Amino acid sequence: MDRDSLYKLDITLFFIIFALACISCVALYYAPIDTGGGGLKSVKLQIMWYVISTIACALVIAFGYDRLKRMHWILYGIGIFMLLGLVLAKHGFPVPLAVQLNGAWGWYKLPGVGNLQPSEFMKLFLIISLASIIDRHNELNPIRSSREDLLLLGKITLVSLPPFLLINMQPDLGSALVIFSIILAMTIVSGIGWKYITGIMAMIIAALTFFAISWFKFPSVINIVLQAHQKDRFIAWQNPYQYQNQEGYQLVQSLNSIGSGQFFNHSFNSSISLPEAYADFIFSVIGGTFGFIGSVTVILLFFLMISRIVKTAIGTHDPFGTYICTGIIGMIMFQVFENIGMTIQVMPITGITLPFLSYGGSSLLSSMLCIGLVQSIRMQSQNMMFT
Repeated sequence: MDRDSLYKLDITLFFIIFALACISCVALYYAPIDTGGGGLKSVKLQIMWYVISTIACALVIAFGYDRLKRMHWILYGIGIFMLLGLVLAKHGFPVPLAVQLNGAWGWYKLPGVGNLQPSEFMKLFLIISLASIIDRHNELNPIRSSREDLLLLGKITLVSLPPFLLINMQPDLGSALVIFSIILAMTIVSGIGWKYITGIMAMIIAALTFFAISWFKFPSVINIVLQAHQKDRFIAWQNPYQYQNQEGYQLVQSLNSIGSGQFFNHSFNSSISLPEAYADFIFSVIGGTFGFIGSVTVILLFFLMISRIVKTAIGTHDPFGTYICTGIIGMIMFQVFENIGMTIQVMPITGITLPFLSYGGSSLLSSMLCIGLVQSIRMQSQNMMFT
């Protein structure tokens, strides 16, 4: 990258990331250390991962997003291979480095590095592959018909189904839902006719309605769809205080933490013991530490981030870049909505991190790689505007 190219970067987007990084470090410092994380040690590790992730982001910008179109199958294959290894380990096969945490086979333990979560990177690999497939299909079929739309829908399904199933088999319902949100967002902008998009949305609404009816009327169906621990989470979500000493403990502590922050607090209530406070429930720490003002600030920062990515998606002249931005938007929006929602009882609890805020190398690295792609797309669109 030359000096002129650096001026074409979205500085506002980098400022948002920097602000989230500062909030993350402060929240991790105040996070209860009696629940397996938090404190100064987590802050130091988070800063280290931010440095590593920033370097990786710069490398992606320098490499150029357009080159990924030619190697997307390689990335996709690497992701599927890693996910398949975890599923085999779950069923008793001797897979080196595969480990089980919190009841799920979702990580590889790398000596000297820590735990690597392949599902975090599979999200990015899937976005790149789907963007390549949609872009190529639309190039070859400028005149669209029902046949071409169904063919593209079939391609999207065939590519998306393996990672979705493999992640769900770990089991990791949260990451599987993120994969689904990526698929849905990219399908909507793929050029497929609205009659098919409407049909897909109708099927989703019908499935959710059937699930809701089955929950109250046909519990035997729910026992087939959900595993025992997933069902327990739904029960605790409905009545957290009734099960506050069991499955509802985490949600009750989260609500207590956020409530203790009031309008504007200045320190976390140390009497609250919140499991996974440094990871999935980092927003609860932010609410308890900074109060309503701090919580709203975080939400506004994410809103600004999404708006900057949307601006890049609209401004680029390359459909491939637009599709990548759309997948990233779908991924970040769902993770933010689900993660914040589960801490305030709007959504059921799932194992989804809050991007750029939760502690974790895999989550932070994959999120920063996404930002690198967005910046690369913006730079190339700016080059086309001024050449």
